[in-house]
Amino acid sequence: MNSLRFTIGILLVVFAERSVMLATAKEVEQPSGAKVGQTDTPVLSATAPVADVAPMPPQQGSVALSSTMSRDDSLAGCCLPCCNSPCPRFYGEVEALFMKQEPQFARQPIIVNETFGNNTPTTLLSTSDLDFNFDPGLRATVGMRLCDCRALEFEYFGLFGGNTSAATAKPVGGFITFPNGPFGNVFQNMDTVQVKYSSSVQSFAVNLPCCCGCCTCCNECRDECGCGKVGGECGCAKCRDECGCGEVRCRSLEWFAGFRYLNVNQNLNISAQATVSGMVEEGSYDISTSNNLFGAQAGARLRGSWGRFGWEATGMAGIFGNAAHQTQTVNDYLIQWRNASSSGGEVAFVGELNLSAFYRLTDVWDLKAGYNLMWIDGLALAPDQLDFNFAPPNGNQLQNGGAMFLHGVNVGLEARW
Repeated sequence: MNSLRFTIGILLVVFAERSVMLATAKEVEQPSGAKVGQTDTPVLSATAPVADVAPMPPQQGSVALSSTMSRDDSLAGCCLPCCNSPCPRFYGEVEALFMKQEPQFARQPIIVNETFGNNTPTTLLSTSDLDFNFDPGLRATVGMRLCDCRALEFEYFGLFGGNTSAATAKPVGGFITFPNGPFGNVFQNMDTVQVKYSSSVQSFAVNLPCCCGCCTCCNECRDECGCGKVGGECGCAKCRDECGCGEVRCRSLEWFAGFRYLNVNQNLNISAQATVSGMVEEGSYDISTSNNLFGAQAGARLRGSWGRFGWEATGMAGIFGNAAHQTQTVNDYLIQWRNASSSGGEVAFVGELNLSAFYRLTDVWDLKAGYNLMWIDGLALAPDQLDFNFAPPNGNQLQNGGAMFLHGVNVGLEARW
């Protein structure tokens, strides 16, 4: 008997539960015009499945989020997911550079004229005469998005063929020599002197950028998503194609940190000729320096576009350790007066700025051009190593407190998709 009562009780509980669920479903399905006081008893069906309950109302969160972002003109709203993100999954660019190197070394005489009867030598050649022109170079960048806003980026920067020279000859009634006075055979009284100065810059960097940005349609056919309507639907995904590229405005901000290696190699060569006992003899003073900079850098890149036109500003800076080295030799016809070298470390600084404009050729390719500024401090420059006292052990010094300023234009193509 107790078992029967227990079984009947369970059936009544299940029947009551189903009745409540079906009544709730009927209330949800009632039209908006139904009377509030309606008390019709719902027909209960023992065979009605639980799945017949009316579905939940559609969620509106995604539309509201897109609307908030698309209507926000500040970058603060761009850090949310966006229907038209300007942060590409893959990107790369190749640019030709034309930049001028302006080393900041000590200005000092190289060749002087010792005129007979004049105790004050006249400077004929100095390090101030060594000015570089705009030399060619290359910059290449490639990157890929890893996840969310983060990416991995590789950059190469190089300037080649930085060369300058200056020459002088012995004037009538005098003789030319080094600033410390007559020395050796060729350098005692030189007939002609030519100075050549070369410099190259190479750099390789690995950066981890983080990008945040968004695009909006800036035309007249705006809808609740902030984009143009296409066929009565939200056109966020089709905005660029249907409404025209000339009506799309994008903004993005990238900040990054990474590792950079930078190498600066220089060579200074002084070659001379002199007539000694009716024979032409040759001599040379040659200096080479190498700077290897390793360190971390950080920076930011701000980008904006309106239709097919846009601009980009990039700034970066870093503190580096410089492993510097210098060698110098002095050969006076058949005699070598010096063969010395030295190495040392120095803390260096590298700062770089770029401002570029671009024009969108296709949905992937852009034509890009701009101007660059770079400052490198803590370098061993070749002219700073000059030492005209040829008595040993001179020539073993390392002067690594020089600096270099570089500036010039860039022009090239970039691809973003």
